[in-house]
Amino acid sequence: MSKKAKQHKATVPGNGMAVNVLGNTREELNQALKTWKRKLKNASVIETCQSKREFIKPSVINRAKMINAKFIQQIRDQHEKL
Repeated sequence: MSKKAKQHKATVPGNGMAVNVLGNTREELNQALKTWKRKLKNASVIETCQSKREFIKPSVINRAKMINAKFIQQIRDQHEKL
């Protein structure tokens, strides 16, 4: 069975975040865990949990975005000069 076929059989209908373990070997369990972790990462569940561990003021978030935007703009300006 191909890798895509295994992933297709491992999905649970009606529940996008669930994964079935197709067999009882360690490799199949590792494949199911890998698939489940990828689904969590794509849904940004892990990032949401990490960001909610402590409260960050909106002004601090906005300031960090502005600093990042200024840095990226400086890099773009340097590339335009070259």
